Amino acid sequence: MNRELKDIKSNTTHTIVSNKGSAAYWTGHMVANKAFTSAEESLEHFHWRNDQYPGYIDLMPVHGQDGKVVLDYGCGPGNDVVGFATYSNVKKLIAADVSPTALEAAKRRLQLHNKNAEFMQVDENKNDIPLPDKSVDYIHTSGVLHHCANLGAILNELHRILKDDGQISVMVYNYSSIWVHLYVAYILQIQQGKFKEKSIIEAFRRSTDGENCPISNCYKPGDFISLMRSHGFEGKLKGAAISKTEMKYIGKRLEATEDRRLAEEHRVFLSELTFNEKGIPLHNGVVAGIDACYQLEKQSLEKTDGGET
Repeated sequence: MNRELKDIKSNTTHTIVSNKGSAAYWTGHMVANKAFTSAEESLEHFHWRNDQYPGYIDLMPVHGQDGKVVLDYGCGPGNDVVGFATYSNVKKLIAADVSPTALEAAKRRLQLHNKNAEFMQVDENKNDIPLPDKSVDYIHTSGVLHHCANLGAILNELHRILKDDGQISVMVYNYSSIWVHLYVAYILQIQQGKFKEKSIIEAFRRSTDGENCPISNCYKPGDFISLMRSHGFEGKLKGAAISKTEMKYIGKRLEATEDRRLAEEHRVFLSELTFNEKGIPLHNGVVAGIDACYQLEKQSLEKTDGGET
């Protein structure tokens, strides 16, 4: 089969799968899926993948959860499951995902490390998590919530199972990023002419996890915190991690700000950037990267009674 036919077949397959929903899409389009042959190889990949997003592992750590019940919600093929199993002495590790294929891959990978976890498949329509109320100390969900169709139902379930003194760490895609304002708005839409008739949000969706990814949202930090507050959580943006893809294109920033075809919003954002001692771009003092990382907890009873939720 020649390259063109392979590309047509691949695109057609992903389009058909994406039309069947997120579970089908992520079963056929697993992120960083690899058949590891040893624990050493698996752990090397864990560190390599984190290194592709400078600052990520500091914002979404897998250590420090000793003696706790930990849920990795949207575990995929098990990268962070391996991290928690290796770097935290957890009381119990639970891995949940909508994709049965991802869960099987995570199981096989964890077996290489001689570690145990409870694996559970979540129905993407019902979104029920088969755990008791207030039974989880720490919820980790990285790169998942921005792909969910019924996010409100999921957040209600996460709130239900989290202990009153528990914590939830979330990574979702960041609107205030080089990815949105430079890579998508300028390089893809203007220079390459891709998705040029689409809105910036729709073009972003097509730029992240495959053009046919059914759902891929990004959030301004204030909007995401307000969303979490509406479902009973309070917390803050810890910071953002930047991808090496974004760093690769940062040299295009000045060129983009001079191009009048680029919408004013994006030109202003790029003009306002500053840089830290490592050369990483900041916007309003926060790394202007695609991975926005939040730390949250349940709202206090006083705030809940006051009607904030």
